[in-house]
Amino acid sequence: MTANISAVLLTILFVLSVFCGRFFCGRICPFGLLQDLLNKIPFPKKIRSFKGDKHLRYMKYVLLMLMVAANLFGYSTTSMNEAHTFNAGLASGWAMFALLCIVISRPLCKYLCPVGPILGWCNLLPFGEYKVNQESCTKCGVCLDVCKMDIEPYKTPNHIECIRCGKCKKNCPSKAITSGFLKK
Repeated sequence: MTANISAVLLTILFVLSVFCGRFFCGRICPFGLLQDLLNKIPFPKKIRSFKGDKHLRYMKYVLLMLMVAANLFGYSTTSMNEAHTFNAGLASGWAMFALLCIVISRPLCKYLCPVGPILGWCNLLPFGEYKVNQESCTKCGVCLDVCKMDIEPYKTPNHIECIRCGKCKKNCPSKAITSGFLKK
């Protein structure tokens, strides 16, 4: 019974991902919501970008490859001592994660989530794509200012880092950004 429910949920996620790219990341993922809530906590200096940000974004691809390799080679069991050490490290990791979320918007999505790369490539499919009407776009930068992933929606609206949160579309003063299925 549980396996059937899991299979159905995975199938729904797969279909949504193919048709909507990283829509899951921007609208459904509970970790995304947690990051957004933590980022609302006031802090004197929020960091939008920093030197090495673009290179650090490749870390999620490395983690994805490591997870695939671990599954292929059967690495899975841990002893009780290793589990205890892992849990202690996990607690301090969550504390660091919370602090990062307060200062940087969506650090898990940008740097660590191994699901993001898989879903991101689906952004390139023509199903739920974003379009920018270049005649209406004034390149005012509002879409960049509201983008949680620090991409430039007016230049690359279907960037693989785009989490399809819709903030760019909602906040565009000239309504130049649209989205939909199989738009020409």
